[in-house]
Amino acid sequence: MNTAGQYAVLALLAWLLVNALIVAVYRRELWRLWREPVLRLPILIIESDDWGAGALAQAVALRDIAQVLARYRDQTGRAPVMSLALVLAVPDGPAIEADGRYHRVCLDDPCFASIMSALREGQARGVFALQLHGMEHFWPATLMASADAGVADWLRQPLPATTERLPSHLQSRWVDAGTLPSMAHAAEAVREAVEQEVRAFERIFGMPPRVVVPPTFVWTHEVERAWAAQGIECIVTPGWRYTRRNADGLPGGDEGPIASGDRIGAVTYLARTDYFEPVRGRDAVHALRCLDRAWSEGRPCLLENHRDNFLGDAQQAQRSLTELDTLYREALAKHQNLRFISTWELGRILRDRDPRWLITGLRERLPFLWARLRGTGRLYKLLVATGLAPLGRLICRFAVRQAT
Repeated sequence: MNTAGQYAVLALLAWLLVNALIVAVYRRELWRLWREPVLRLPILIIESDDWGAGALAQAVALRDIAQVLARYRDQTGRAPVMSLALVLAVPDGPAIEADGRYHRVCLDDPCFASIMSALREGQARGVFALQLHGMEHFWPATLMASADAGVADWLRQPLPATTERLPSHLQSRWVDAGTLPSMAHAAEAVREAVEQEVRAFERIFGMPPRVVVPPTFVWTHEVERAWAAQGIECIVTPGWRYTRRNADGLPGGDEGPIASGDRIGAVTYLARTDYFEPVRGRDAVHALRCLDRAWSEGRPCLLENHRDNFLGDAQQAQRSLTELDTLYREALAKHQNLRFISTWELGRILRDRDPRWLITGLRERLPFLWARLRGTGRLYKLLVATGLAPLGRLICRFAVRQAT
């Protein structure tokens, strides 16, 4: 072999070595991209949090939302489903003021009859799916022990209290954030609280909860074990598990990443994709981009939303309804094979690896896996720099041509 040939062989070996090192360093991320299920059809679900016990204006807002959702159907005749994470109780301010002990008013109290009626109507129309957020959107003992005069006044105000007005760190239910950094609750207290809220959900709605959305996405493995013991099947996540509030009061103790379809025991995780929050500037245009990206990667599009988009200022609430209407109209126009299902149904599909919904063949999966790889940031930039990315792109194009 001449000198030029030797240099060529050495260059090839160096190229292979560099790419092998990249793969070795990023092997966990690559494995995560590979094992995550790939959908056959685009799926859009809006997950809206914080509904339930609280301001009576929710009843009107819920009916307005249901009216918008009921205008649309996918090719199977299914209406869009908004998954509502429900808070089951708020403080009974007058009772707390009277004796200094914590009291609650639950969602099935007659004072919340209008909200319950709106929830049941939306459920009967097939546009609302009800899931558990928590008994309260906080840990009662933490608030009762707080030396903050504002918190004390909030607890003792006339019904109903608005949780969003609490300091952010005190809205976390599954850690004691009365002092920062937060501390874990006793295991027995967690188990009792989970059992209590699951039984309350079943009493109020006549069915057990199957999906839970941890308040502020701060929760622990102890809480997960308690949920699993009570029959919870799916945990909605932001793609991570936050296990505490740090010294600044921000979510910390990051564990993850978590992908939709990941499992521990009988529990399936679902990861939200992005946001549909018109009140914060994440409108229909933003949500449609999220749907396009999620579908290109063979992932479901789960969009986080909160009730405050539809409450309060009348003009803002109407704008949110208009954006909701625009989102579904444009989504169906752009993705004619779009499907509407509930979060729980999605969890079942991913858990069972249902072949009617998921692509299993390598050749069909490749374009979606490639799109995921392109979204990895640094990893993809390294592959571009080494020249492996263009080679992968050619392989994907060949696979697509062969499949068609």
